[in-house]
Amino acid sequence: MIKVFLVEASLTKIPERSKSDKTRRSYTKVYGKFYDVLDIQGLPPQVRVDMGPKEGRPDIVHRSVLAVTDHPLFLMGRVEFYVHTLDDRVFRFSKEIRPPRNYIRFLGLMSKLLDEGWVGPSEDEPLIWEVKEKLKDLVGDQAILLEEGGEFRNPLAYLRDVMGREDVSIMVGGFPQGSFSEEVKSLAKSTISLYRGVLSSSTALSMMLTYLYHLEVWG
Repeated sequence: MIKVFLVEASLTKIPERSKSDKTRRSYTKVYGKFYDVLDIQGLPPQVRVDMGPKEGRPDIVHRSVLAVTDHPLFLMGRVEFYVHTLDDRVFRFSKEIRPPRNYIRFLGLMSKLLDEGWVGPSEDEPLIWEVKEKLKDLVGDQAILLEEGGEFRNPLAYLRDVMGREDVSIMVGGFPQGSFSEEVKSLAKSTISLYRGVLSSSTALSMMLTYLYHLEVWG
């Protein structure tokens, strides 16, 4: 089985100190209603300055979620997909999930998820749900971290060797800028780069899943 983790994802609630009437009006102006998801585009300018470099970009999460759930390898049932947030919550995505392609609808879905811990037909049959395990308990011993500064190597050759021995976990950052935390770095057995430059999270996920698909189908 292939486990894919979007780690330190920029998907959190709005801090209580920032839930002012001005923030609510700003969100309503931008998105038509207030969603309790921290999004830099919906915040008043004076509130944005208090945000950290990794915060306020759920659009990155949206594109990454679509990149994974649209991929043939996910549709084949070969991928377990998790989103680990900046505040250390972990959500698992059902193989039946078909996320909204419209960003505003995605915000509504994430607002409910962050508030209730699940979304779907029922709590017993969720499409996305919060898991009790911590990230370190889920990734296993063969976690690969994709990072710009990682080792630039042939991913097909590397993955062929790894997958020949055991299951593999892939970790990709879900934040706009900054560095991985030391905790996330400590979970990686290897850190590799797919390109000598910066890649978006969604592109890195698509590339890695396509390499894995090649090995699964033709390898």
